[in-house]
Amino acid sequence: MSSAPDTGPNALVARCAQLLELLCGAVPHGMSNKAIADALRVPPSYVTRAAADLAAIGWVEKLPSGNFCVTTRFSRLSFRVLASFEREQQRLGDMQRNFTLNN
Repeated sequence: MSSAPDTGPNALVARCAQLLELLCGAVPHGMSNKAIADALRVPPSYVTRAAADLAAIGWVEKLPSGNFCVTTRFSRLSFRVLASFEREQQRLGDMQRNFTLNN
């Protein structure tokens, strides 16, 4: 994974996104601040700040072990995306059947 940008208006957003992507592969035990910092090639203070911001909106939590982990609130987003695709697939299937039956 490439390192997060250090400056600019989108630096924190990029760090948060990279942190979430990394933590999604570390469920349910999470990762330590140091392991995250090493993986993202950023200072540990960046991880602390990004994790605190994500925890404030309920997407990351600090486990009793001290590791950070994505929450079920964040992971439910993937199910919402899948449900949206399934609805669209059903709608397109219905349209296809309508065109096929009427021709």
